[in-house]
Amino acid sequence: MKSEGRSAEGRLMEETRKKLEDFFDEMVKSMKYFKKKSYEQYFKDTYEKYRDLFMSLPALCEGEEETASAAIEELASVIPMYARRKFLDVPKQKKEPVGIDYNMAMAVYVVPMLVYQHEPVNEQIAQQMVEIWNESQVTGLRLQKSDYEKIAGGFRKGLCYITTAVCECQGKSDDCRELTILRRYRDDYLMQSKEGRAMVEEYYEIAPALVLSIGMHKEPWKIYQEIYEDYLCPCVEYAKNEENVKCRELYGDMVGSLRQRFAPSHYLN
Repeated sequence: MKSEGRSAEGRLMEETRKKLEDFFDEMVKSMKYFKKKSYEQYFKDTYEKYRDLFMSLPALCEGEEETASAAIEELASVIPMYARRKFLDVPKQKKEPVGIDYNMAMAVYVVPMLVYQHEPVNEQIAQQMVEIWNESQVTGLRLQKSDYEKIAGGFRKGLCYITTAVCECQGKSDDCRELTILRRYRDDYLMQSKEGRAMVEEYYEIAPALVLSIGMHKEPWKIYQEIYEDYLCPCVEYAKNEENVKCRELYGDMVGSLRQRFAPSHYLN
């Protein structure tokens, strides 16, 4: 009977592994929904679709401490090892965009869904999953533990979202000179015209993805320093001197450049 029990547990674990792999595949294909107007609803609908899977994980980790720890580690390794095998088969010329898509799918869907209900075992699985992903260098990009509320909130920050990330990286406060000037520029100039409002809407759409993607690189501070020197400092001076068109054009150039370098593939189509 014990052998039959272990066999049943083994079959259940294998079924769960397959479900987790399928879940990852679907999340990669679903990056097109990572947009301001669709992310929140898509996230919640997909969580409900996979709720039974997420809620089944703690039961597979029951038992003595050593047994439970082994089960948590096994479940945490499923997606990173599966993604690593898939990524090895990606043609060299496609590795960079596919790597961004893989990491973004983990950051905005897989990990946040695991921790969405704050279930302790799933929190442990998510934490170990992030660690295994990074230790295995699945895509060469870093992954951080993330949550739905922080990501969804990012879509609500608007034009200064990228600027905020740059300034935070430099240890500047939320009311620093750069942020204050650019927020005033947004409200007093861009938001007063149809074209300007369209630009702000574009930034709402893409900025959170760009900041997440930049944060996955080994030395994001170097990227932010480059953005600060090449774009934000000149923009701030343009805005301060009421050279509004020059500011708008340069900020647009910045977003376009960052889109090509760091955006998930659905933003490039």
